[in-house]
Amino acid sequence: MRLLIARRYDVPVELKALTYTSWARPGIVRADVDAIISSSQVNNPLDGITGVLIFNGSAFMQILEGSEAAVDDLAGRLTSDPRHSHVLVRDEGLIGVRTFPDWSMAYVRLNDGKFEGQEAVTRALERILHPSLRNVLLGMTHQLMRAHPQP
Repeated sequence: MRLLIARRYDVPVELKALTYTSWARPGIVRADVDAIISSSQVNNPLDGITGVLIFNGSAFMQILEGSEAAVDDLAGRLTSDPRHSHVLVRDEGLIGVRTFPDWSMAYVRLNDGKFEGQEAVTRALERILHPSLRNVLLGMTHQLMRAHPQP
């Protein structure tokens, strides 16, 4: 006898989005950031998490989306990750649809005053966010370009 297991993909899952900023630990190198990205791109799909990571060389901003439990669990792990300090949740709440459905973890590097990848992020944000919220998020990103860690 063969047992078939049916999955219900049409059951809605309550989604949560969380945006945080943090300072990179002193002495962080490109290999450390590459490890964060690689780990995120492997593990996030397993946990049903999508989002974007923005880094300017000294500060991170990340938007996470997924089930409430998965996002909260990942946020808890991030606060104890030694590569991050001063983790500050900027926004969190339930959402109807994902802003970054195709990105297990997109990576945007802010470098020398240039927002590399801004067009891709802006297009994704235009799909779902009200212009005023999108402008706040992009404004935070531009602030990160000028940010310096505080002691």
